[in-house]
Amino acid sequence: MQFRVAWPLGLMPFLCLWLSLQASGTEQEATAPLREMNGFRVAQDFIVEPFADDKLAHDIYSMTIDPQGRVVVAGPGYVRILVDDNQDGRADRAIDFSKEPKNGAQSLVYHGHDLLAVGDQGIVLLEDRDGDDRVDGPAKVYLQMKTGGEHDTHSLQKGPDGWWYLLAGNMAQADSRYVTLSSSPVKKPVHGVWMRIRPDLKAAEVLTDGLRNAYDFAFDARGMAHTFDSDDERDISLPWYRPTRVLELTTSVHMGWESNSWKRPDSWFDSPKVLAQAGRGSPTGVISYRHHALGEAWKDTLFVLDWTYGRVLAIRPHAMPKGQSKDPELILTAAPGHGFAPTDLEVAPDGSIFICVGGRGTQGG
Repeated sequence: MQFRVAWPLGLMPFLCLWLSLQASGTEQEATAPLREMNGFRVAQDFIVEPFADDKLAHDIYSMTIDPQGRVVVAGPGYVRILVDDNQDGRADRAIDFSKEPKNGAQSLVYHGHDLLAVGDQGIVLLEDRDGDDRVDGPAKVYLQMKTGGEHDTHSLQKGPDGWWYLLAGNMAQADSRYVTLSSSPVKKPVHGVWMRIRPDLKAAEVLTDGLRNAYDFAFDARGMAHTFDSDDERDISLPWYRPTRVLELTTSVHMGWESNSWKRPDSWFDSPKVLAQAGRGSPTGVISYRHHALGEAWKDTLFVLDWTYGRVLAIRPHAMPKGQSKDPELILTAAPGHGFAPTDLEVAPDGSIFICVGGRGTQGG
């Protein structure tokens, strides 16, 4: 199922959400017990309602918002636009935009009416020059990379400088072949990487390496990028086990993953900034909440998803002790007897948050 997470507004939860602030969401409210709602346990400041069911979109890998403010989702062999015709907060139908990527896009980014996706042969362009919500023809390949696997190429985003930024896992084989600009801070990347690609997608540099398998990242209001990197589940009872971490993606800094049995300690002076540790899990979607609807208390909050344990977590950088990481706040999880495998999330024009689920054949929508 896909859910729309919003803030309370009496009996009209999906209209004019910017009017829904309740004391701006204080620290006391954020730590209040979770309440059950529609098969979920959700923080007091939030409500959760279904937006689309599995009949409209099954096994969703990624999601974006199109220029018209509509939700667009992708899974194996489809990209679909979910349409709420009567504006009641529920999707009424799905438009089949494309049957590519066939292996399921793990990232979607609009460029005008056209859509860039990560899947099949790499970064591909799905053109819709006439704006009829249907792809004009076969996908055009702009950068060939390994895709489709859980540790392959993942999130593509437009940076504040107008360049493209790409996140790839430790099995994407993003090595020195992809360093095609002499300005690249990392010349011989290893493991997972964060890349910067020229606006025409014809040349690239590697900014950081040493990630294990971060799926998504987000730029905050300052232009700083953050990601949620995975642990190594095989190490769980061993002394060198390191939990999932929310990291600042800093140019030239090795992110710390060397091998299955060797991780650089976070205490090393050249280690990345760790905003939070989240224990066991499988990190997926990341957003930086920059909408005005939540007020100052939630400004620049990072919302991150954990696929394995079905969690939506929040990290508020301004509320962290100086120089220290902080435990994330649990915002949403499944109620007992219910499943929840979130893969991506996006902020709607009204400030509410869409969350989709899928992966490994799980129900989407």
